Amino acid sequence: MIFIILGIVLFLLLVYVINCCIVYKIIIRRNKEIPLVDLDLSKTQYKDFENEVRDYTSFFNNIKPEIVEIKSYDNLILKGYYYKNTSNDFVIMFHGYRATPLNNFAVMGKKLYEKGYNLLMIVERSHGISEGKDITFGIKESIDSHSWIEFVNNTYKPNNIFLYGVSMGSAVILLNKSLNEEKNVRCVIADCPLDRSKHAITLGLKRKMKFIPYLTVFGLLAIARLKGISFKNDKVYENVKNINVPILFIHGRSDDLIPIENGRRVFENANEPKKMIETEALHAMSIYYQLDFVSNEIMDFIKKYTIN
Repeated sequence: MIFIILGIVLFLLLVYVINCCIVYKIIIRRNKEIPLVDLDLSKTQYKDFENEVRDYTSFFNNIKPEIVEIKSYDNLILKGYYYKNTSNDFVIMFHGYRATPLNNFAVMGKKLYEKGYNLLMIVERSHGISEGKDITFGIKESIDSHSWIEFVNNTYKPNNIFLYGVSMGSAVILLNKSLNEEKNVRCVIADCPLDRSKHAITLGLKRKMKFIPYLTVFGLLAIARLKGISFKNDKVYENVKNINVPILFIHGRSDDLIPIENGRRVFENANEPKKMIETEALHAMSIYYQLDFVSNEIMDFIKKYTIN
């Protein structure tokens, strides 16, 4: 009898481990990102903005960017798209989880480019043309953000640098431990930020499965730890207390992926000067729902902290 029970326990343990490995592959391992223009937008949250998506994306498709690259602290080749412009000011952009730069930044990117800003759209590790096998939801990407800022300062010597992140990209910036020492960084735009990096895993699983399988999350985090990904210091809402750079927060009240409470928590812990604007948008959609309002807020915030 005891051997039967033991066999059942070992079988269930094996099933659990296999399940965790499969979920790890689905959630954390790199996958191919699909540009918005290649999707049937009528079946996505962009269904009411199909013309805008195609118009703004085509704008950048007509500008040939320079592909620039750096080597990460752990020897990955990371790349980005540099859109050279007329000013000596840079906006460095960090996209969201499994997104492409243009998926997140085509709209505001066009607005900024038309004002003369140089744009550097980062392709984060384990996405697109950058190397890497695992997405770490801002843990390692935040260290990469420091390297990108150093690259811009050393290569182009700009007057001002502005950082702009969407979703996971906001966590990438706000987990940067060196942000206060970054030369010429004037302000941060944080659109729908996570309050903790690992919440991307739990919220993502909840979206797929309608509930959070905590036992699977535990196994997933254990596998990540074995692969050198520790979520011990993933608290965006804690690290933001140490940041003295002005931050503009943007979040939609109808965000069904990262609830607005996440953004409010980070905002409440942030130091002055800071500002938060709320819309009725779904996840990362505020720029579409209230284009003029959101774009003007971003432009005004950037101008306010520009040093001539």
